[in-house]
Order: sequence, then C-alpha cells, then structure tokens
Amino acid sequence: MAWWTWIVIWVALLALTLLVLVALGYYLFRKVKALLKEVEHATDVIDRSTKPTTGTEQPARDSPVAVFRDPGTVRDELRDAKALRVASRRERRIHRRVEHGQPVSLKDLPHV
Repeated sequence: MAWWTWIVIWVALLALTLLVLVALGYYLFRKVKALLKEVEHATDVIDRSTKPTTGTEQPARDSPVAVFRDPGTVRDELRDAKALRVASRRERRIHRRVEHGQPVSLKDLPHV
C-alpha cells in the first residue's frame, strides 16, 4: 500500500471517532438537561409540600392517608362516599334513559 492510504485511513478513523464523540456529547447534554428539569420540578413539589400554610392559603385537599385516623370513622366515610357515587350513577343512568326515550329499570326507581 502506498504511504498516503495510511494517512487517509487514519484521518477517516479520527473523523469517525470525533463524530461519535460529538453525538455522544449531544445525547448526554439532552439527558442532563431533562434531568435538571425533573429535579427543578421535584424541588418545586417538595417546597410546596413542606412550606407551612398561612391563614389565607387553603390546602388543595385533605391527605388521603388515613394512618392516624380512627378506622371506624374512615370506614364510615368510605361507605358514605360509595353510596353517594352509586346514587349519582343511578341518577345519571335514569336521566340518560329518559332523555333517549328508553324504559327505566325497576331497580333504578326510588324505593318508596
């Protein structure tokens, strides 16, 4: 082989290596950027959850965790919430059937 072919081979190898390193650097840059965005979001969430509420701010909703509450009270609340959901579904079903001109089921009629 001629001496200049070795130079061409080495230049091509170096160019490909440089291209792979640039592509890897771009990939890592995008991943680090996404990671920093997630970290920023997580710190915002943690700041909101650890900041004490003042009198003007109301928490969004009560904590769903019922570890320190009376089990009987929690059970009663769950039963009441379930009955409310069942009743609202029944009302929507009756309204939908009446609206479409379909017959209403006997189990959907109020028990008098």
